Order: sequence, then structure tokens, then C-alpha cells
Amino acid sequence: MSGVRASCLALGLLIPGLAVADPPPPPPPPKVVLKIATQAPEGTVWMEALEDIKRAVARGTKGRVVFKFFANGSMGEEGAVIEKIKLRTLGGGLFTGIGLGQILSEMRILEVPFLYEGKGEIDAVKRAFEEEFRAGLAEKGFVFLGWAEVGWAYVFSKVPARNLAELRQRKIWVWQADPLANRVFEKFGLAGVPLALPDVLTALNTGMVDSVYNSPYGLVGLQWHRQVKYMSRMTVGHGTGALLVDAREWNKIPAPVRARILSVARKRLDRVCDEVAAKNEETIRELQENGIKVVPIPVEEMPTYKKLGAEVADSLAGTLWRPETLARVREIIAEERAKGR
Repeated sequence: MSGVRASCLALGLLIPGLAVADPPPPPPPPKVVLKIATQAPEGTVWMEALEDIKRAVARGTKGRVVFKFFANGSMGEEGAVIEKIKLRTLGGGLFTGIGLGQILSEMRILEVPFLYEGKGEIDAVKRAFEEEFRAGLAEKGFVFLGWAEVGWAYVFSKVPARNLAELRQRKIWVWQADPLANRVFEKFGLAGVPLALPDVLTALNTGMVDSVYNSPYGLVGLQWHRQVKYMSRMTVGHGTGALLVDAREWNKIPAPVRARILSVARKRLDRVCDEVAAKNEETIRELQENGIKVVPIPVEEMPTYKKLGAEVADSLAGTLWRPETLARVREIIAEERAKGR
């Protein structure tokens, strides 16, 4: 039998078309395209970070994993983005706290006004709860790739609001269908005008609203700064954010590659948090240079603001977050303040 086989092989080498060919190489793994939507405007540090991640991932995977971004709210508000992810027309989003809260409401605990006195306290709470948040997001079908903050928010207005009484006279934009903001407005007795984010600039132009809240850098990115003349130097909360990917799309990527992408994304997004903080302070100086007047903090009213902020936190315990979550957050804050004494 071996002699016959050898003769056949020799014959195959002599007769064209009968040569024994090597098996074809296996096909390359299919390309994974992660379509990510965000409210962040083009040219901002958030988009720069996403583009850096995109380039690094493309290089590291030889083009087999590709990020594609849709900026400026072009895919709709964050609720619409979440629905599109569920329908698999999008693969993820760079969300603000609004979108995060619609997926996992407990994450809004990071944005309660007048609960935190500094970013160090918020960072401590994030560290303590990150694994719990990550697990909660996973149950909802999302993979957490890293934080992407908006930063401290302030009230910007066409007319100065020097205290709570004057603030109550303003027509302030409130993000439509935001349960935390709505409760804050209710407790503080503010007149909120609920609007979707893309409608705010027009509302400022027409006078439908005369005040907004945002981080300074976010204000400029959305072009709202052209319609306001005053900024309250008192923070009204800290805006969080994060990059999330649909677990169904994420799981198309081989596990070792997922680990590398996660590392790249987390390192770059961690830098964003520092960049945003610096950009916000830099933007405040630029706004002042361009004529926006900064209204001092009403120090004598701060106990009132803190009391009302605590009432907001307590009133949402059991709906947005669990009572035990709020209790633990307050413990962490107390521990952080004790360290600073």
C-alpha cells in the first residue's frame, strides 16, 4: 500500500492539476465594529480621548476591532441611545449621569447637589462602589470601560442670581425627564423649564429660559456661553459619566483582546477626568476675560443649601438608590473629611 501511495504522489507531481496542495489558511476572525454615540461635541477632550482609544485599539488588533463614534447628540438624547443599543443599531455610548441613571439608577448618588464638598469625596465613593456599579451594569447588559466626568456644574444666567430668592425668579432649564434634577428643583422651589439637551440653545435665544446649569467647559462646548452674562461660583453638583459597551457586541471580541482594550480605554479615560477638571478652571478664566461676571458664593445661605440637598438625598432613597447605599456614602464622606482635619 505504501508503494502505491508513493507512486500516486509521484504521479501527482508529474501531471499538472494533480499536485497535492496545502490546505488553505483559516479565514481571519470577523471584524467587530463598535458604534458609540455621545452628547459630547466634536473637538472636546472627551472626543479626543475616544479618538485616541480608537487609534490604539485599531493598531493593537490590526483593524479587527473598530470604534465608530457619533458625536454632538447626533443619535438622539441618551434615552434614545439606550433604546438603539437594545435594538443593536448602536454598540454603546459615552454617557453622562443622565444615561447612566436610566440604566442603573444607583449611579446618580454621585451627582447629588451639596452632598459632596470636594472631588476627593466623590472619587472615594466611586472607588468604594465601582465593582458594585460594574456588576449592576453587567446585569443590565452593559460593560463598563471607564469613567468620563463632566465636572462641577454651576448656574449660568442672563440676569444675576445672587441668592436663593433671586434664583427662584429665574427660568432655569432642567434636563427633561431627569428625576434627580426634578426633585432638586422641587425641594429648592425653583422654576424649571424641562427641555431636551438639543433644544436648550434655542430656548436661550428666544428667552424661553434665562438660566442653565452645566460645567464651564460643557457650556462652551454646547455654545451656550454666548447667551449668558453671569456665572454663580457656587457648585450645584458634580456631573459624572462613563463609557459603556453592549455586552453582546463586546463578547464578539476574543477574551484576551477584550482585556487589552479594557486596559487601553481605562487608562485614557482616567486622564480625561484630570483634563476636564483643568479645562473647567481654564474655561472660567476665559469666560471672565470675555465679559461674563462671576457671582460670589452666598456663604450665609450654605447651611440652607446643604439641608435641602440632604432632603433631596433622603427623599430619593428607595427609588433612585437604596437607603443603605446613601448611608454608606455618608460614612465614606465622613471618613474623608476626618482625614483632612
